[in-house]
Amino acid sequence: MRGRWIIGVAALMVLAVAATGCVRVEMPGGTFTESNESVTLEGATKVNARINMGAGKLDIASADTDLMKAHFGYSDAGWEPEVSYDVSGSTGELSVGTPSRLRVDFAKDFRYEWTIGLTPDVPLDLAVNMGAGEATLDLAGLDIRELQVDVGAGDTTVDLTGDWKHDLTGDINTGAGALKLRVPENVGVRIVGYKDGLGEYRADGFMQDGDALVNPAYEDATVKFDLVLRRGVGEVVIEMVP
Repeated sequence: MRGRWIIGVAALMVLAVAATGCVRVEMPGGTFTESNESVTLEGATKVNARINMGAGKLDIASADTDLMKAHFGYSDAGWEPEVSYDVSGSTGELSVGTPSRLRVDFAKDFRYEWTIGLTPDVPLDLAVNMGAGEATLDLAGLDIRELQVDVGAGDTTVDLTGDWKHDLTGDINTGAGALKLRVPENVGVRIVGYKDGLGEYRADGFMQDGDALVNPAYEDATVKFDLVLRRGVGEVVIEMVP
């Protein structure tokens, strides 16, 4: 199973890097290395978090942490992610990124895996940019106010279930690959862009409202998600969860 995933990522990386020009990719087959990183709020009461991954497997979820705790695994020591954090006034700026000069040659045992836990205790604006691979964003429980997701190629899951007490605006863009979006049934959800791209689009329980899709709760809901969803090629599944 992992071998098929590695081959798939390698193929997708060609597409993603060609499209973005962001990362030079030449993958050496080195020794698998693991590292941990923790970041504290340092007095911030709001955080802008930017996660930029060239290619690999990315998992983001809520965690019991002051701001961020992360576990990274990579096939070469030179691939260790770059983490920075600064506070200006009451706002923190968190950045986690692939090294700008990452070199990859498509080795058989290529692995690049990030598991990132973020605090649910402060408001977050979260931006995720991924060239290619598999992204699982389990954002239930996080206090996200604005969400930006850009994935060049690969399978993406965005889970927005949970108990939300505020509105959310989001922009989700995928180039090629499957997208699964999970939303709570009791929150008003409006999605624009469902006509974009090629491939099956399933949104059971949603209704067309002009150029948008809305769920039954949208009109009277006190908490609303206003989302823009664009895809190039691939299946989209939107699931309402009780």
